[in-house]
Amino acid sequence: MVDFQGTADRVWRAVLEPETVNAGLIAGDTGALLVDTGSTPEQGAELRAAAEATAGVPLAGVFITHDHYDHTGGLAAFADLPVYAHVSVAPSPLSSRDDRELTRPSGQLPGRFHVAKALDLGDRRVELLYLGPAHTGGDSIAICDSAVFAGDLVESFGPPQFDEATDLRRWPLALESLLGLLQADTVVIPGHGEPVDRDFVADQRERLQALYGMATWVQQARIPLETALDQPHLPFPREVVEQALRLRARE
Repeated sequence: MVDFQGTADRVWRAVLEPETVNAGLIAGDTGALLVDTGSTPEQGAELRAAAEATAGVPLAGVFITHDHYDHTGGLAAFADLPVYAHVSVAPSPLSSRDDRELTRPSGQLPGRFHVAKALDLGDRRVELLYLGPAHTGGDSIAICDSAVFAGDLVESFGPPQFDEATDLRRWPLALESLLGLLQADTVVIPGHGEPVDRDFVADQRERLQALYGMATWVQQARIPLETALDQPHLPFPREVVEQALRLRARE
C-alpha cells in the first residue's frame, strides 16, 4: 500500500519498498507533479492511484530524478502523461527491475531537458534543474517554495551509493550548487531516507569532497588501497570508501 505523508505545503512523499525509495508529490491548484515512479509497473500503478487521491487535482506529469530502476521502474503506469528528465536519461524503452521494457507511445521521453525546465501547476511553479554529473550522469532536482526533491544526489538512509556511472569529482560541485538554492528552512527530500536540512547537505558535500581528495591522493602518490583504508577518520564507512576508491581507480 502506498501512503503519502506531508512534508511541506501541498508536498508529500511516499516510501516505496523494498528499496526504501522516496517518491514525491507536488500539487498546485490545477495539477500535480509526481517525482519518480517506483521499481515495477505494478508499483507505479499503485503510486499513481495514491497520488491522484492525495493531490485532489489531476497529475500533470512525472519527473524522473535519474535513470536507476528503483526510480523509473513504474513508468509504464504513466504512459499517457508527460515525463520530464535530463537528456542523459535514455529514451524509451527503459528497463524495470525484472528487465521488462517500459514502452511509451511516443518512443521517447518528450519532456527531456538540458539544464532547466519550469512547470506551471496553477498557483505554483516547479523548477526542474540539472546540477551536473554526480551519483549518475543525469541527476536532477525538483524545487518549489521551501521543498526540494533531490533524488540520490542526497542520501540519508545510508551513505551515498557509487557505481560505474558516478562522477566522484563533480558530485561535491553538484551539491555546492544545490546548497546555493537552499534556505535555512528548506526541506530536502533525499532519494532514500528521511527529509533533511541544509546543514545535512553541507556535511554530505564535505564528506564527498574529502573522499574525492582521498582518491586523488591514492592515485597520484600510488598509495596501496589497504594503506589508504587504514587511515583514521574516513569520511564514510570503510566498505563504502573502498568501493568508491576502486571505482575511481578504474576511471
